[in-house]
Amino acid sequence: MVQSAELFASKTKVLIVDDDSDLRLTLCEYLETRRFRVSSAKCGSEAIRMVELGQEFDIVFTDLMMPPGPDGLEVLRAIREQQPHAHVVVMTGYSSIETAIESIRVGAFDYLTKPFQLAELEIVANRILEHRMLLEDNRVLSQKVQMLTDKFSSIDSRLERIDSMVGRLGAILLESPRH
Repeated sequence: MVQSAELFASKTKVLIVDDDSDLRLTLCEYLETRRFRVSSAKCGSEAIRMVELGQEFDIVFTDLMMPPGPDGLEVLRAIREQQPHAHVVVMTGYSSIETAIESIRVGAFDYLTKPFQLAELEIVANRILEHRMLLEDNRVLSQKVQMLTDKFSSIDSRLERIDSMVGRLGAILLESPRH
């Protein structure tokens, strides 16, 4: 039986942004074996250019430090501005509480400290897929609730009119002479 996250993975577009070509290639190959549709960029400016040219991504894994720049936070900001639906994960070998807090504050979904296991990358990607599915379920359910609310408002309005007519009828019947 195929899990829903696996079905979603095959439609999910991922961008890997890292100046380390070996790591970038390894991450791409690993995620491709997990049925994600993967693209890559060797630097922040290439990633930003891809997004500005209209390439859409669902998940972006970006390195934090990519000399000479732009760095991962600039990539994160550009992605959030151009594609607010995309989920960005910041990866870094220079981890600190400050950079983790700043990444999350700017809008990162998560923060991975290098070196990490490939399975950690997959876990984060699957958490994002589950999050996206929950958001979609929430959107659909909200629409259904709104539709039911509209229907109940209409029924309530009709019931009020019926109640008013019954009240008037009752008053007329009480006032009419009895034989």
